[in-house]
Amino acid sequence: MIREQIRQGIGAPPTPIVKEGDKVTRGQVIAQNDPEKLSVPLHASVTGVVAKVTEEEIIIDQTSDDMDYVPLEVEGSYSDIVRASGLIGLGGAGFPTYVKMNTQLKPGGYILCNAAECEPVLRHNMEQIEPNPSHLVEAIKLAMESTGAEKGIIGIKLKHKDVIKKLTSTLKEMNEKAVRVLPLRNVYPVGEERALMRDTINVLLPPGALPVEGNAVVFNVETLYAIRDAIVDKKPYIDKYVTIAGKLKDLKKGESAVVHVPIGTPIKVLIDQFGGIDGDIGEILIGGPYTGRRADENAVIDKISGGVTFTDLFDEQPKKLGIIQCACGPLEPRLRQIAESMGSEVVGLQVCKNAHEQKVGYKCQDPGNCPGQAEKVMALKKAGAEAVLIGHCTDCSNTVMGSAPKLGMDVHHATDHVMKTMGLHYIRTFDENLL
Repeated sequence: MIREQIRQGIGAPPTPIVKEGDKVTRGQVIAQNDPEKLSVPLHASVTGVVAKVTEEEIIIDQTSDDMDYVPLEVEGSYSDIVRASGLIGLGGAGFPTYVKMNTQLKPGGYILCNAAECEPVLRHNMEQIEPNPSHLVEAIKLAMESTGAEKGIIGIKLKHKDVIKKLTSTLKEMNEKAVRVLPLRNVYPVGEERALMRDTINVLLPPGALPVEGNAVVFNVETLYAIRDAIVDKKPYIDKYVTIAGKLKDLKKGESAVVHVPIGTPIKVLIDQFGGIDGDIGEILIGGPYTGRRADENAVIDKISGGVTFTDLFDEQPKKLGIIQCACGPLEPRLRQIAESMGSEVVGLQVCKNAHEQKVGYKCQDPGNCPGQAEKVMALKKAGAEAVLIGHCTDCSNTVMGSAPKLGMDVHHATDHVMKTMGLHYIRTFDENLL
């Protein structure tokens, strides 16, 4: 059974055009977008029979494993084709991709590919690049043609040396002069779009500004591959690459796997696929350790689900905690959820002074470069906190560690239970070699 969510990402949800009992074919439109609104259609990710239609989802009983699909028949611009494919941004909030493809840059503009795969544990972007690096280059060229960009840059963490070599070799084989690979530091959050612009084209935009204000458009790896699929192969966006990790019986400690599954696949199906959950877990985390959300077995994979981790139990810390919220990590509700899971009482909240409040959440003044957190730590100490819980970027974590231990305060990071699950180093003092 597939449960496709009607609202996915930013924008107006599409309107279902199927009803219970209808037979549908993989790739068929099952919910139509409003052309006058920021909206994309939804396609059947499997062939089957519609079991139920609600305000939230369309449930399909799958009757065939055939991976063929109904091809897109839309004519028009690349932006029109991408819109018809149902594609939204696959690395963040799910902004409709056709809007970016319709951007018209000034002379000298850039397409920037975020290949940082910034969150720990996640690796499905690298898994896509390795077998078909030329497809990524083709996708960048299509995006350049659509937006009028003159150059393309693939920003990728330096630790992915083998992938960097493969991409560099592919560009040479294709005699592609307008696209290049630029290694990035092994830190979080170099993949944030303003950080990527700063570190690739030396433009730091103010918080809340869009990349187009710096004459660039930013896409992540998975989105670019899907752009190529739509334009070249006429494939609607119906399948998702997902990193699976953590306490599953068929995964060893620290091991992860990448699956390519129909959108709407229930988490329970993935659990069964990997032999079931291995013992007690702390939570099921959809997304990355920094920005993921807690879910249960009834949740499903949607278009922006990048990973699913089944974590170890939280370490109990029956202490009075102070929280520092960072623009690059989890918001206050998520930090409080983690504190509760640790058995701790939250006695104070501070917000990083580099964080600028937006309509939703915060944006950092200079992502990944910290102004110092001693003032915030001291305020929490004064409020009665015995320890600090943070969700900070690499550099901010480093600065918290420069002050909190001196005040006799332990430091906990929102990612600790995930890092423990995977046998990775906790995010504390900055060391690029450990990241």
